[in-house]
This record gives sequence, structure tokens and C-alpha cells, in this order.
Amino acid sequence: MASILSNAMIVNAQSSVSTYVTTAQELYSELQTVINNLTAAGFMGDASNGYREFFTTKATPALVNNLTEPQGSLTAGINSMLTTIKEQLLDTVDPGLGKLNQNPGQA
Repeated sequence: MASILSNAMIVNAQSSVSTYVTTAQELYSELQTVINNLTAAGFMGDASNGYREFFTTKATPALVNNLTEPQGSLTAGINSMLTTIKEQLLDTVDPGLGKLNQNPGQA
């Protein structure tokens, strides 16, 4: 079934992306706390350093830079795409033209 794309749909989608970003950031913060606690004074040495290095060099870029950063991340790209759709497709449509197209030959 076809649906009509509206500004409200774009706003709702962007709100969902924002909620996702907030949730991902909260989970990242929790994970960071777990890693910090895990590698605290009672757990030292190569294994502890390995956890910290993995978290810093692999997990952080994947979870922050690539996923939730305001610029250049996946979610930033989705938001940009939604804004472009709204600006180029929805904001440029003349509502009067739509009404005329619904009743061709009546104007």
C-alpha cells in the first residue's frame, strides 16, 4: 500500500535517530565504566592493557566515531539524508499544484 511522505514522517524519523544516538551513547558510557572498573588497580598487566587498548582503538571508533558522532557518522548521514529529502522534495512542492493535479481541467 502506498503512503504519502510528509514532513511529520521526516520529523518522526529524525526523532527516532536522535533517540537511537542517545541510547547508543548511554550504552557506550556504561561499557566504558565497565572497562574502567575491570582494568582498575586489582587487574593489571598485559591482559588489562589489552582490554584498554581494544576498547580505545577498536570499540570506541566503532561505537562513537562511526555510529554517533554529529559529523561523519552513520546516524549523522541518516539525519542529513532525511533533511535533504525534506528540503528538496517536500518543502519545494506547491500545495496548490497538488490540488490542481487532483482535479485536472477544473481550474
